[in-house]
Amino acid sequence: MIVKRKKRREKNSTLNELWHIISHDKDPDALYSHSLIILSKALGKIEGAVFTWEPHENVLRCQKVMRSNVLQDGEEVLVVTRESPLWGLCSGITDLVIDRQNQSSICVALRTEGEFLGMIRITRLTGHRFSRINLSQIRLFCSELTVAMKNLKIFMQNERHVRQLRASFEISSNIVKSIHLDELLRLIVKSIVTHMGFDRVRLYLVDRKRELLKGEVAYDLRGNIMSLDKEQYPLKSKVHPLVDHVLGEGENLVQKSFHDVVVFVPLQIKDIVVGLMVVDNILSQQKISQDEMHTIKSFAGQIAMAVENARLFEKIEELSITDSLTGLYVIRHFKERLETEVYRSKRYGTSLALFLIDIDNFKTINDTYGHPVGDLVLQTIANKVKGILRQTDFACRYGGDEFMTCLLNLNAKDSLQLGKRLLDAVENSGPFLEEGALSIGISVGIALFPENAEEIDDVIEKADQALYEAKKRGKNQICGWWEIQEQK
Repeated sequence: MIVKRKKRREKNSTLNELWHIISHDKDPDALYSHSLIILSKALGKIEGAVFTWEPHENVLRCQKVMRSNVLQDGEEVLVVTRESPLWGLCSGITDLVIDRQNQSSICVALRTEGEFLGMIRITRLTGHRFSRINLSQIRLFCSELTVAMKNLKIFMQNERHVRQLRASFEISSNIVKSIHLDELLRLIVKSIVTHMGFDRVRLYLVDRKRELLKGEVAYDLRGNIMSLDKEQYPLKSKVHPLVDHVLGEGENLVQKSFHDVVVFVPLQIKDIVVGLMVVDNILSQQKISQDEMHTIKSFAGQIAMAVENARLFEKIEELSITDSLTGLYVIRHFKERLETEVYRSKRYGTSLALFLIDIDNFKTINDTYGHPVGDLVLQTIANKVKGILRQTDFACRYGGDEFMTCLLNLNAKDSLQLGKRLLDAVENSGPFLEEGALSIGISVGIALFPENAEEIDDVIEKADQALYEAKKRGKNQICGWWEIQEQK
């Protein structure tokens, strides 16, 4: 009898002796696991479970359970209503609920300073009831566990706050790293996923001129970066949920379906929305916290301003490399690109054709009709030049009334055919005046690299010679430099 009492005292004292173990746990899983292990050592054969309280949903969610000395992740969810026996625990009426049908099963509140954090449910598998000493020891242990849970919650909040501050600094730094729009958008999505751990971030920008919401780029936790250029939606209400967020519409079915795992963040400067950022945890189903939402939204203004600055830089850069009247490259930028293409041609053994184009009788047009009409003629022919260019080709305004094009991988025969197409396109395309449609024409000289010359300046000179020959033939003609050689 004395031995049994001694063993009972040893079990009861175990709770007091081991509670300090849980005070050192730095993550919830370890804390709940150690708690159930300690209870098992103190009380013998039990089934125990730790539940945490989710006040927004009025549910107790099982985090950890012990059955037959085996720890498992909890799956049980208890919805608590006013009619529920557990309501007293949640509302603070009582700290202990004993199952009336099964006197060996109890639920003990985890409460500190009036805040209800959850409960522990313990069932003795031996069928014995809990003694008054047992209940006193369990309550004491639960109060210590609650303090540990509260401290851990504060510790995790502080850790999360530090991570968010660090993430905010890194993301803010990356936002201002680039003034090139494509690079900037890639840096933004990658930084947010990397430093905040979301499953995916997508960026969409508003194209006011075309009245579209255009997909730009997405980045996910696996390191995949994806173009969203195929996603384009008219800026009209009820066309697409993404557009509705840009237009400031109310909740939609998509937002309701993915509540807490998707956040839509309009990117705006004052009252002007320039785009939309979509952050989601759809794959992991990890809820996005209010703190995380606040952090994400704090970047919106910075991102919007960075996007507008990048767009402004692109416009300035575009103006510096293109002719304001025709929209074609200026000669300086054309030659820079030409040098790059010549390098590639030499390295890979490919060829290119240079077209030098001159407007026939342009001085007469200016003198007769004035410079505004002359400008219309320049714009008309520039548009026809653009019409023959493929995606890899490029052109410039070479002089007052001259244009030059670089067309890749064209032989002599194909060059002449393309030049003929250009002549046909220009014919009868002159602006319509009071006197009627203005007749315009062009002369074209062509030289090939490396067939006609191995230095680019020599190719340009030969194209100029071919243009002079086309003029001599009566204008509105096309001539390849090799044709001059054949005549000699």
